[in-house]
Amino acid sequence: MLEHNQEQAALEKIHADISRIYAEQRKLNAEAHKITLENFWYPMGIVLGMFTAIGTIMALAHKLLA
Repeated sequence: MLEHNQEQAALEKIHADISRIYAEQRKLNAEAHKITLENFWYPMGIVLGMFTAIGTIMALAHKLLA
């Protein structure tokens, strides 16, 4: 009976470790996804800002010179 309890305790510990590792993996995957999105949207925002600024400058120049 004591061996059975020890085996059961060992299995529960292994199950808890596996659950902890899965939770850490989900957390790391979420962080990686966030970084991937940031790596895409930050340069996209800069480019869109530049296009807007250039368009505004061109529209003002056209209005002032016309």
